[in-house]
Amino acid sequence: MAGDIIVTAQRRESTVREVPFSIAAFGGEALRNSQVFSPTALTQQMPGITINTSDKSLSIVAIRGNVSTFRTATLDTPVAYFMDDVYYVFNNDLNANFFDTDRVEVLRGPQGTLFGRNVVGGAIAVITNNPAFKDDYFFQVTGGNGGFIRTEGMVNGTLVDDKIAARFAFSTESSDGLIDTPNQSGSYGKTDGYAMRGKLLFEPTDTLKIILSGDYSFTKGNGGAISLGVGGVQRIPATFGSYDDSEWTNNDYARSPYRQRLRGGYLRGDLDLLGGTLTSITGYRMNDSRAINDDVPVATVVPVFDRRQVVKNRSFTQEVRFASAPGRFSYVVGAYFLSADVSTTNIFYYSPLPGSAVNATVRRNPQVTNITRVQDGNIRSIAVFGEGTFEITDRLSLVAGGRYTSDRKKIDYHAFSTTDAGSIPGFGFPGEVFASGGKTWDAFTPRVTLKYAPVDKVNIYATWAKGFKSGGFVDNAYLNPTLPLEPEKAQNYEIGAKTRLFHNMLDFNVALFQQKTKNLQNFSGAGGIAHTYNGTLKMKGWEIESVLRPVDGLRLTGNYTHLIGEYTSLRDPLVNLDYSGNPAKFAPRDSFTIGASYDLSMGNGAKLTPQADFNYSSRISTDDANTLRLYDNLYNDTKGRTLNARLNYESANGRWTLGIWGKNLTNNYQIVNADDITAFLAMPGNGTTYWKIFTNTPRTYGVTLSVRP
Repeated sequence: MAGDIIVTAQRRESTVREVPFSIAAFGGEALRNSQVFSPTALTQQMPGITINTSDKSLSIVAIRGNVSTFRTATLDTPVAYFMDDVYYVFNNDLNANFFDTDRVEVLRGPQGTLFGRNVVGGAIAVITNNPAFKDDYFFQVTGGNGGFIRTEGMVNGTLVDDKIAARFAFSTESSDGLIDTPNQSGSYGKTDGYAMRGKLLFEPTDTLKIILSGDYSFTKGNGGAISLGVGGVQRIPATFGSYDDSEWTNNDYARSPYRQRLRGGYLRGDLDLLGGTLTSITGYRMNDSRAINDDVPVATVVPVFDRRQVVKNRSFTQEVRFASAPGRFSYVVGAYFLSADVSTTNIFYYSPLPGSAVNATVRRNPQVTNITRVQDGNIRSIAVFGEGTFEITDRLSLVAGGRYTSDRKKIDYHAFSTTDAGSIPGFGFPGEVFASGGKTWDAFTPRVTLKYAPVDKVNIYATWAKGFKSGGFVDNAYLNPTLPLEPEKAQNYEIGAKTRLFHNMLDFNVALFQQKTKNLQNFSGAGGIAHTYNGTLKMKGWEIESVLRPVDGLRLTGNYTHLIGEYTSLRDPLVNLDYSGNPAKFAPRDSFTIGASYDLSMGNGAKLTPQADFNYSSRISTDDANTLRLYDNLYNDTKGRTLNARLNYESANGRWTLGIWGKNLTNNYQIVNADDITAFLAMPGNGTTYWKIFTNTPRTYGVTLSVRP
């Protein structure tokens, strides 16, 4: 059928229209044509989500206002990330690029029943291409401004007829960066990386299929789209040094280098059994990364806040599930196991400016004060799950299932200073700390859905679901490193309709939801001390996705998301401030994308395809106190307005394609995150605030050539 992408969100193949909850799916070829090569770039295609990886030590992902900004060894993210059904443990794993991708599925809302990890916000599932019994290849090279060069390739072949096939894929990417750095050579945003993946397909019998996969990637670079924002009175003190306040400019003297090595593999077996399919997936992942960040981007030779992070994690996952044969009653049952060792070392060098609000006992710039935190965590998760579908009539079905999860977490903690032998009262540091702790959390998360198909190609559903994210050990371990943060528990109500109308001319999907998350795990740096605490978040809204094909070759898309969210209970005990009633962070009230493409057949048999899309998002809150809204010059810049365009020429025989493209063509400057750092630079209350801001990137453009047999 036109426009259908086959997904496996219910652990069996179906179309998006048949899935009774909110899901968006994107085909690999369409993503490649739209220059979507990373999770961050998905925001071009899907309104209402936030993915920001400018800080290479931390990925911020928000779906329906559920977001995490943690840098701790044992706290999970509310939005889970999977590659080929293997869970990625640490949130900076999202720095990985897409290549040789079959599809990407984005699931909104709690996924506590069938997915590998029990989450409250949603899941991003990337599915890569498997080997096939044919000889095939693909190669693509892209060049763009800012020294951008990207390659992607694949070769596929049959090793033993109808028995063994192999596939090898790779990508490389390099860029000189587009963020000006007047006080150092080069630019921020510079990156160099490569990735590769090999897969073997073995079909010893007609009923058994085995996939063995291994992958490796390495990325290094310098900084991201990070700079200083000034709210209120535009005051730049002389203590800031040689400072340039232009857009997309970072004034750091110190570089912010990062490097990351991701590798792993999995073994998957699918056996046709008793009319259904028995699936086993064994995965192992490794992440070694390190990053240095100047978290207060002013033009001092010695950074005001030099933050360094070293991450090492190893994770083993095992999932076994059985999907029954289709019938009036069908079901999926399974079990899941995760064992992960996650180590994070955070090294902080503080050097606040003279006249700042930091406690007077702390050394002033250019002198430094160090605090180092080492967290070695172990996570063990065991789960059993099942979901059944009963067809009450040919058009009415009841779906019910649940998941029991038991998460055990342990922590070994060591905090010390290389500059001070005793306590550092200005940052609440009591002196060297050794501590260990552990706790187990259990939860049962059900899901019940009623599906109704009044006519063919129209599906209406109502869903009630619960989600769970286990507790962990908090960032503010200076006070008590063995005091666990309580687990998040979410409850979501959703109704929706998924339709294909007017003789396949129009796809129109709509979902309305209301979700409450209790014990929301919230991170804050208020008071100059990293800490976490629990609260309550209420979200409601609706999502619309549509595709119109009025004539052959013409495709029009329109997607819209409306979010209303607030913290009904959120009180920071460290600074004794109540943020209840403030809006949810990273949740634009209104956002939409519109796009158009047209396949124009030419006289010589070639095809010319112009396409364009526009993405809009309203202003957002980025901090618990919601104070960014007080400064229009910054708050207004959180509004997103991005125009992208592309023109493809495909040869008559389909063997090569040449495309020219541009992204952010209007050069719209957008702030995607902001942290108040005034306390490190000046005394609050003088009409000026200072913010570390994360932005989009300037206009990019280039040419892409693709070759295939």
